[in-house]
Amino acid sequence: MCAETRHLREADQIAGVNSGRRRRDLISLYVDILNAIGSGARKSHIVYRANLNFNRCERYIAELLRMELIRVESNSPPQWSVTEKGKDFLRKYSELQEILET
Repeated sequence: MCAETRHLREADQIAGVNSGRRRRDLISLYVDILNAIGSGARKSHIVYRANLNFNRCERYIAELLRMELIRVESNSPPQWSVTEKGKDFLRKYSELQEILET
C-alpha cells in the first residue's frame, strides 16, 4: 500500500468513515444495544435490532454486564434486561442529545 493510501485510510479511521458509511462510536453502540434490549431480549434479537454480528454483540454484552448497565434475567437461553443504572444512562444520553441539538 502506498503512503498516500495509508494516510487516507488513517484519516478515515480517525474521522470514523468506513467505505462511505459513518461508523457508530462506542457510546452509540451501547445506546443501540440498550434500546434493543428494552425490557428483555435474547442475543439474536439484540443482534438484529442493534445491527451487530454475534461476536461483537457478545463482546459488548460482556462490557455492559461488567458496567452493570444490563443483567441476565434467565440463563436458558440467556435473556438480558436493562438495569436502573442502564435506564439512567439512556436518560442522560437523551438529555445530552437534546442539549447538543439546540
